[in-house]
Amino acid sequence: MKKMPGMYSCEEVHNLVTRGTVEDMGMMDRLRFKMHLMMCHHCARYVRQIRALGESIRRVFGMQPDPEHCRRLEEKVMAHCDGHDHE
Repeated sequence: MKKMPGMYSCEEVHNLVTRGTVEDMGMMDRLRFKMHLMMCHHCARYVRQIRALGESIRRVFGMQPDPEHCRRLEEKVMAHCDGHDHE
């Protein structure tokens, strides 16, 4: 999605989710985040998948996932997916 003035870019949304900092955002930043998700189905799907993964880890292992480990895992998955149709 092309970045609109005052909105987060897809890369910024990706970084916020990967770092696990969405919950720490202020009201205006959270609104910008949610507006981006309403307009970008790719990021909305990504956020749903990351949240589902975190919930699965908590259910199975009874623990919070390590954000750095999740970032490395995501990089591996994305590297594997490069060149494939993601729709």
